[in-house]
Amino acid sequence: MLNLEKIGTKISELRKQHNMKQNELAETLFVTHQAVSKWENGKSIPSIEILYDLTKIFKVAIDYLLDDSEISEHDYESQFKNYPREAIISRFLKMDKLDDEVERIFYLLSKDERKMIIDQIISRKVKISLEIVWSFLSAKERTYILGIILSKKFKFDLSKIFHQLSQAEQNLVLSHYKSGTYEFRLPHRKGVIL
Repeated sequence: MLNLEKIGTKISELRKQHNMKQNELAETLFVTHQAVSKWENGKSIPSIEILYDLTKIFKVAIDYLLDDSEISEHDYESQFKNYPREAIISRFLKMDKLDDEVERIFYLLSKDERKMIIDQIISRKVKISLEIVWSFLSAKERTYILGIILSKKFKFDLSKIFHQLSQAEQNLVLSHYKSGTYEFRLPHRKGVIL
């Protein structure tokens, strides 16, 4: 059975997230603002045609509007199915404990979304530790970050992740270290760099 109050709450929340007033939504849908008010207060439900229009306006699945189950804050897969990707990523980047969430979201991101987050890590706009995210990176992403670190555009002590580097990556870092272009000490045992 449909829960009119939950459907109304979702419509109201989506409208507000899109910075729309009831009048604006009503005009967009060619209905009265009273109709929008009734939906949001759980007094009635939009027609199937209007529900379809709402999914297009708010970029959500119709299942999201009609399903009375709540999506967990940490269920990024379901969130990506029901909400605009930009909104989810933006909310993720504003979280307090990003390192705890990286594993849950990073594999769901597109190449462009991953690159954007990597660039924000490098520019220190977000607080995600490279040690945490490193294991989720593709070889190409790792090479990109290593290039930035080794060109001294991003100051980072690679000894923190040296054990996670591939042999080729370690050799690259070692060559920079031996030539004096890499400033941090590398992990070593009895005089031998590991």
